[in-house]
Order: sequence, then C-alpha cells, then structure tokens
Amino acid sequence: MPTSPLPPSSPQGGHRVLLGLAVIAFGVLALLDNLRLFDRALLRTFWPLGLVLWGLARLAWPARHGSGVFGAILVGVGLVLTVENLGFMHFHWRDWWPVFVILAGVSILLRGVWPGVSSAALPAATLEHGGLVDIDASFSAVSQRHDSRQFRGGRITSTFGGVKLDLTQAAIDGPEAVLEIHARFSGVELHVPRDWQVVVEVAATLGGVEDKTVSPSPASARLVLRGTVTCGGIEIRH
Repeated sequence: MPTSPLPPSSPQGGHRVLLGLAVIAFGVLALLDNLRLFDRALLRTFWPLGLVLWGLARLAWPARHGSGVFGAILVGVGLVLTVENLGFMHFHWRDWWPVFVILAGVSILLRGVWPGVSSAALPAATLEHGGLVDIDASFSAVSQRHDSRQFRGGRITSTFGGVKLDLTQAAIDGPEAVLEIHARFSGVELHVPRDWQVVVEVAATLGGVEDKTVSPSPASARLVLRGTVTCGGIEIRH
C-alpha cells in the first residue's frame, strides 16, 4: 500500500516545507546576484534570513519543552544580522553575548520545571545492537535502547539537545566499559541495569551529575562515565 504524503501540519512535513523554501530562496538570491540586477549583493546581505526560517520551524514544531527558546534565539540573531547587513545599525556583539547565556539558562530552567513534558517530547526510542554508543544530539533530541551483550561504552555529544539512553537490556563485555559524555546546554538521561556499578568521573561547570542508582554488592561490571557538562545535567537511574 503506498504511503500518503505527510501533511504540512505535521512536524516532518512542516520542516520540509520550510527547508524547501530556504533552498529556493538561496537559489533565487544566487541567480539574481549572478545576473547583477541589483547593486547590492543579495545573498551576502540576506543569508541570515535562513536562521529566521530555522528558528520559526523550532517555534512552530518544538522538539521538546523549552526548545522554543532556541528558536527565538535563531529568529533574533537572523533579524539582527540582516538589519546590520542592510547598514541600518551596528551591534557590538562582545557587549551582548551574555544574553545568549541567559536564554540558554531559561531553556534549562523550563526543562527542569516540567521534566515530564520534556521526556514525553523525546522521539520514540530506536533499538541498537552494536557494542559501542555513538550519539550526536546537537540541536536535537535522541532516544536509544541498546541490548548488546558485548557493550563496551562509546560517546555521547550534545549541544542544546537532549539524550535518553536505555542500557537496561545490555551486558558489559569485560570488567568495565567507558562512556564519554560531553553535554553543553543539554540534558542526558541514562538507565542502567541494577547489577552495574556506576563510576562518575565527569567535570561539571554550571551543571551537575545526579546518580540515583544503588551500588550492587557484588557488581557484575562497572560503567565509567567520563567527560564534561556545561550548563546542563546528567541523570543516572535504574
């Protein structure tokens, strides 16, 4: 049976519509520049409007609660850059960079006040069988389950994103596995089996790591967490 196309009101359909509009606009501006119909270089002047479209997509179809803050940042930056390129005003970015830190803090706060809404907004978990985790959740949300009987660790990188990793059906190959986590303005939720011992070696700056597991005696294996957290958090539970 052929599948019906996604309606524009769905997140996937809406993203495709805005992406298509952005690509068309890019091509039109490049063509007009090549034809030299205007004195101003249109593509160099109006490219920040692509950020505005991206931000509008995040506002219209947020990946999780609080991600609208990131969309607002994109819209604001795109408009400011466009106005500056038009020569109407000039911004000293070194004076205004703390605003982005404040907005990032607001996004983290919203995810903390409504954690249930944030978790519910994560996409459906995908099942992986490999022995190594490799997740990049920059500006997105990722939910994975691993059932490998030879789990060896891996790497999680997230910037302005969210990650949920379920390892409750996995088994460590050897005495220990090392999972490296780098979370910036992000939240990571990790679920581990009850017979694993979790060792946290993560450096946190304006963030933290909350280990809610109970150390077993004896432990079947150790999971060592290493990496950094900046303006974010990691939560480990069974």
